[in-house]
Amino acid sequence: MAPPGPRLLIQPALFNTGPAAAVFPLYATVGTAGVDAAGAGGILFATAWGANYGVMIPNVSNGGVWLYYTCGAVTPSYQVLIGNVAGTSGQVPPATAEAGTLVTSSSGWLGPFSPYTYNQESPTTVTYSGAINTQALTATAQGCVVIDFSSGASLCVRAYQNVTVTP
Repeated sequence: MAPPGPRLLIQPALFNTGPAAAVFPLYATVGTAGVDAAGAGGILFATAWGANYGVMIPNVSNGGVWLYYTCGAVTPSYQVLIGNVAGTSGQVPPATAEAGTLVTSSSGWLGPFSPYTYNQESPTTVTYSGAINTQALTATAQGCVVIDFSSGASLCVRAYQNVTVTP
């Protein structure tokens, strides 16, 4: 298997805006691995993984962003890269600080993600040793939550963002 490539920038679907966006299809229904990069919601995951086994999600809603997943017969592991730079050191905690393995034929979510901990603050100057995806982050990752997977086979993901409700 080839090493993972550059990550996909995906836009979150607005979760609490109506029934079309808040659909959680199972992999058995979808049948094809992919990413909802446009945040369209529904049952489609139109963007193929290719060599991109990671996603970057803009996290501008003060932690109201999370990632829905559904997978088939493959059990990919994942890592959520810590983006908070520690003081003036320019270093971040290890990339494996938030890691796990998805369960075969399951669905669920990762997050919500605190902007303070997970948003990339200095993506072009940080190197993550021991990460699943060793591709360098680009400036596009600034302010994003970055999640890498060991495989995109039998895996569908969609980001969601809660809409802030003001009284």
